[in-house]
Amino acid sequence: MKGPLGTFAVIALAVLAFAPSAQGQAEQTRESYTERIEPICKANREANERIMAGARERINKDKFVPAGKQFIRASASVGGLAKRLAAVPPPPADTRRIDRWLHFIRLLKTRLHNVGKYYKKGRDIKATHESILAERAGLNANNVMVVFSQLRYCRFGRVD
Repeated sequence: MKGPLGTFAVIALAVLAFAPSAQGQAEQTRESYTERIEPICKANREANERIMAGARERINKDKFVPAGKQFIRASASVGGLAKRLAAVPPPPADTRRIDRWLHFIRLLKTRLHNVGKYYKKGRDIKATHESILAERAGLNANNVMVVFSQLRYCRFGRVD
């Protein structure tokens, strides 16, 4: 078949060949996305609670080096969280929102690492400044995901 009709037939066959694979995947919704990421966030939160246990007391007792190591370990944990969350396909309508959220999580990772680095150097004022910036990154991440009201463990900062 030559001409426009032949070209149309080839395109139609190609579309039909790929259509079953697209229909086999259910479209991701906010609810299904939440169900997939909450266990990941819960495991990370529990790990970070173990990592950061006693950090505040160490800082209050001017034991900055061990506290700094704790912040660096927590930073690595948050970085792993970002990688695991990025592997979960977002709902098509929320792709930009999820990308921004992941950006703030990566920023939080960087800020936590800086907090640890400054504590290890004994620069507690600079570490405090970085911790404020880390808290802001976490709050920004929360604000981006406000439409995902079912999220409990994927929120950053104090959740009471």
